[in-house]
Amino acid sequence: MRVSIPGRVIDERYTRILIERKDLTLMDVIALDKVQKGYPISKEERELLRKKNLIEGRHPNLYVSESVAAKTDTQADYIRNRSFDRAYFKDMVVAYLRTYHEAKRAEIEKLLLDKVSDALNKEQKRQFIKDLLQEMRKEGTIRTIGITRGAKWVLAHDPEDGV
Repeated sequence: MRVSIPGRVIDERYTRILIERKDLTLMDVIALDKVQKGYPISKEERELLRKKNLIEGRHPNLYVSESVAAKTDTQADYIRNRSFDRAYFKDMVVAYLRTYHEAKRAEIEKLLLDKVSDALNKEQKRQFIKDLLQEMRKEGTIRTIGITRGAKWVLAHDPEDGV
C-alpha cells in the first residue's frame, strides 16, 4: 500500500481528531484533510466520510461537517460553506420586493450571491438563485413582469396587505 499526501503537511487540528476518535483511521484523517484543503477525494473516501458524519455537501463541493468544524476551530468556514436554508433566501427576496416593489434578476443576484454557500462556484450560485426564484414563482410568492432581459420580479401579492 502506498500513501501520498498532496501538497502540505496534514493540519494538526485533524491529527487531534484522530487522537480523540478511535473509530478513525489515518486514511480517514488524510481524506478529511484533503476535503478541508479543497482537494478531490475518491468515491470510496467520500462514502466512508459521509457514513462517519465527517463531511457534508454535494460532490464535488464537499466540506467538513459541523462537528468536525467545532473540533478544529473552523466554524466560520463551515457556516460559509453550509449556506443558509432556502427560507432565509426567500425572506430576503420578499423583504427586498416589499421595500423596492420590483427587482431585476441582476439586483436579486447582487442581494444574494455573497450569501450563497462558498462551496459553490459563481455559476452554481447563479443557478441556485435562478432555481430559488422559479420555486418562489411556482409557490405563488412572486411573479415576473415582462420577459427576457427586461423582466422584473414583483410580489404576487403582499401577505401584509391580506390580498
